[in-house]
Amino acid sequence: MAKNKDKTEERYFDYVLIYTNTINEYSEELKALCKKKRSGEVRVWKRKHTYFAINNWVTILNRKNDLEMSFSFNSEEKHVSFEKYKLHNFIESDLNANWLGKDFPSNKTMRTEELNSCFDKLVMSGIITKSWEGFKISQDELY
Repeated sequence: MAKNKDKTEERYFDYVLIYTNTINEYSEELKALCKKKRSGEVRVWKRKHTYFAINNWVTILNRKNDLEMSFSFNSEEKHVSFEKYKLHNFIESDLNANWLGKDFPSNKTMRTEELNSCFDKLVMSGIITKSWEGFKISQDELY
């Protein structure tokens, strides 16, 4: 059972990295695009996505419109700021688009509890820190 729990925590940390790397990599490009046009197409990780901007955040959808990621534009220099609930929505979107991963329970409430537990461990280990906006991760942690 502990081995499965470790695997689940690794998967949640992978999601944190995917999500924050995307914010780090594409935030400035999307911010510039959104100033010109509130919606359109953009290449994210070499694939076309549709973007929609509202105020200081953007939502990107893959071409099939089944994988969604929303985030606020990054304003940090050495860290990437993110909100846990938007990360959680991305995870749920990905799990639904990919028919739930084998290392996650099928119950959304249990997944929420696991994510909260994983976040607590990441905060205690210093990998992510709480901020007034939500959380942030050092760019040194990103790949």
